[in-house]
Amino acid sequence: MYICLCEPVTDRDIRTAVQTGCRNLREVAGQLGCCRDCGRCVRAAKEVIDIERAGLRANAAATAHPDACAA
Repeated sequence: MYICLCEPVTDRDIRTAVQTGCRNLREVAGQLGCCRDCGRCVRAAKEVIDIERAGLRANAAATAHPDACAA
């Protein structure tokens, strides 16, 4: 879904940016150009970033401790 309409940036674009190393809204905006014009997308973009980063942390924890997932 489109997050930013001023620049055609989707949630997938933001997730990919986080997966490739962007750590926060400033870095995502710098890479993708979103969140700079009207600002209406800032909240939604931050939410996508936070969700993606949480998923990456959970995946890293599961990979670091594979026995924790075994039941």
